[in-house]
Amino acid sequence: MINLKKNFLIYGYGISGKSVEKYLNNNNCNYNIYDDFKKVNHKKAISEKDLSKKINEYNYFVVSPSIKIEKNHFLYKYKKKILIDLDFLSLELKSQKIFGVTGTEGKSSTCNYLSQIISKKYSTKIIGNFGNTILDKKNLTKYLSKIDILIIELSSYQLDKLKYLKLNYALITNIFSDHLDYHKNIKNYVYSKFRIQDLLYDKSKLFLSNKLYLKYQRYIKINKNRLILNDDRISIKKDLSDYFKELNLNSIKKLIINFDPNLKFKKINITNDLNYRNQLVYNSNNLKIYNDSKCTNLNNAIYKNNLINSVNKILILGGKFKKQDKNLKYNITNTLVLIFGGQKDLFINQLKFIHSNYFKFNNLNELFKFLKLIIKFNKYEFILFSPGGESYDSYKNYLDRGNHFNQLIKKVLL
Repeated sequence: MINLKKNFLIYGYGISGKSVEKYLNNNNCNYNIYDDFKKVNHKKAISEKDLSKKINEYNYFVVSPSIKIEKNHFLYKYKKKILIDLDFLSLELKSQKIFGVTGTEGKSSTCNYLSQIISKKYSTKIIGNFGNTILDKKNLTKYLSKIDILIIELSSYQLDKLKYLKLNYALITNIFSDHLDYHKNIKNYVYSKFRIQDLLYDKSKLFLSNKLYLKYQRYIKINKNRLILNDDRISIKKDLSDYFKELNLNSIKKLIINFDPNLKFKKINITNDLNYRNQLVYNSNNLKIYNDSKCTNLNNAIYKNNLINSVNKILILGGKFKKQDKNLKYNITNTLVLIFGGQKDLFINQLKFIHSNYFKFNNLNELFKFLKLIIKFNKYEFILFSPGGESYDSYKNYLDRGNHFNQLIKKVLL
């Protein structure tokens, strides 16, 4: 249990750090703020020199989830005192049921579908990696009293550090190789995802696909008494958007039935899909264009492309390249690949082209000039914008990148 009468250091003054600051202020706690990468103009800010002098005075270190605490980090010997923002919810939650959702891809869409279905009967709120925070609410106790179900999207960074938060239900959507710059190797990454089961109450349930269970049961200890396997059989005839919608809905079907059998799953229509997730943005003259700007995972981008059953397709990759297993090559088949950005050669080195070809471009504007020419003289059926890299090389975020892609479609192709 966290003792709010003790001393706190907020380490990292981003979104989560600022929400923790408001929470501690609302509870009249003692704290300081420190950030490695930017000067914090705040009366509670502390310099590196002063921090080294009084570091032993802090009982808790509240860190931004993405900060890796390795052996050479000054906080490593204080690992047992490290918290993240979500840990404070353990002090606030009373009767609410807590659903935890993790995975490499599809977390946000799955949380969105869960919320849409359950909110027909219960008051719900999505927080965590989804982008929403409630820790900064002035009267958090009163705010939470109006919520029945809290759905928390959990990243591997958060799961690597969480200590006090407990879950009633846990779901893993899928696992692809990702965040290797932080986790060092795929094995560590997988372990971080399965840490979600350690946050469950004793009689709570873990939901995952049969495919994931068969793949990882050999070296991940999974309590079979709390395990419920989801149906991962999907019709291959569906449109790419519908395919992943059905996949995400299948992943939550048994969870919802287990939670409340009276919720009529089949009768509930999902009307609100999140933007830039396998989103069909153009469909005319036998050409379909998908905007999947949210995809920052190369493995997942290739997987989606290979689901499209056509030899007349284009895959657009690019962005800030994430660290990959250098010994692993992703097979890309029957596809014209267009790659943009300053790190395009890193993408090419990770791919094995089978009956495929590629072209390189400095940016999306340049790429679209080429695209306009080739679709005039070739009968392409599908264009998939699934970058497989982060957006921060040229854009504020994936939403900014996705919006730019749609603008270019309107200007160049329509």
